[in-house]
Amino acid sequence: MDSKDIQQLLDNPDSLGRVELPKGDFEGKFIVRKSCKVNGNGSLLWGNSGPVLVVDAEGVQLDNLKIELTNNNLPPEQCISVFCRNDDTKFTNIEVNGAILGIQDEEQFWGLPKIIDIGTFEAEREHAYILEIYSPVEAEISCNFHGVSLSVQTLTQGYNTITVNIGKIRNGSMLYGNIVIKSAVERRIILCGTAGTENTLTDGAMLHTVDREAPMAYSEMLKNLDFVQLATMLEPELETIEPVLEEIDEVLVENNEEDVLIAPGKRLPIAPKQYKIELTGKSELKMDIDAYLFMLNISGRVSDDKRMIFFGNDHSDCGSVTYLNAPDKRVMYVDFRRVPADVSMMVLLFSIYGNNPDHLFDKLREGDISILCENGVHMHLPVSENIRQRTLLAVAFERTDGIWEMIPSGKGIGLPLEEICRGYGVTVV
Repeated sequence: MDSKDIQQLLDNPDSLGRVELPKGDFEGKFIVRKSCKVNGNGSLLWGNSGPVLVVDAEGVQLDNLKIELTNNNLPPEQCISVFCRNDDTKFTNIEVNGAILGIQDEEQFWGLPKIIDIGTFEAEREHAYILEIYSPVEAEISCNFHGVSLSVQTLTQGYNTITVNIGKIRNGSMLYGNIVIKSAVERRIILCGTAGTENTLTDGAMLHTVDREAPMAYSEMLKNLDFVQLATMLEPELETIEPVLEEIDEVLVENNEEDVLIAPGKRLPIAPKQYKIELTGKSELKMDIDAYLFMLNISGRVSDDKRMIFFGNDHSDCGSVTYLNAPDKRVMYVDFRRVPADVSMMVLLFSIYGNNPDHLFDKLREGDISILCENGVHMHLPVSENIRQRTLLAVAFERTDGIWEMIPSGKGIGLPLEEICRGYGVTVV
């Protein structure tokens, strides 16, 4: 089902005024023209510029839906996810990335970062950082992952100073989760970092501040906004990236006569080709190690069951990822030319199957994450031999302005695999 089918559903509510959207990700500018109740079933509506959804009718109720903008470099008048022509639209379990217009108070300036990267922080001790948020209304704020707490649970109207407390986290563990802000809708801030031996930021550092002129400037922008033009605004043309990709490809081809050793944490641009990724090594124990790849949207969530690739689902719905689960090897194949546009990040983990407490990654000798490109470039990320965890973050891939970058890790994660899956929006049964 494509975007035209979604618009047809919105144009044709059933006899009870209901619209049931299928679960999935759908790109476009959508319009609700009739009074109805829209059940999104957890689906995602997204666009390169706003508004993604225009509610052009009275008495509309939106339930269980995510609405997002994927372009971070837009002028304020295009950073609008939802435009409601009437102020009686009701929201239930709606998550929004971007502004809302037409709902009293909600349409004013929100001073929120999308992502906060703490970098590396010293393991096994507590840390505290400062976060400033501007909220135009009273709202609830919470975090949804273990080891992190916030100094407040409610945002007041205006500027809010919040202390982000991080507890004692095991060395090598990855911190990745959401700070959730709830008003009429939900908004999320992604918080990430890695427990290590040193600090990227000093304790008490400011993670985000808000421009003091931004709320007033945003209010002035709203006063001068042409709402008719907004509802019919065309998508901006994307800058061509082919020359950049060709340059990246040439750099990689120059190194194809020898293996390349890569370091953890250093971002590397990669050519849009197919890659073969596997974990190799030796162990005296017969450990069953499986691979798990999560295809994430801009909110850091798996939008569909087929976007989590593992032994129970050996290929993605789009065909860009395939998993070879053979007795003697576990290999993930990723073709970056076929990855859907709504996938902004991919995370590859290796996890030890079973409950044997002795089966940890410190039992793996000569561990190596092998990344072989179809152009012959063979990259290697050595795995440390002191990882006393059952799950290994191998590598992540992130797309920025159409260009994929590889983020090597090779570090252990202290969280159970089930909890990691839940953090990515996957329910494990």
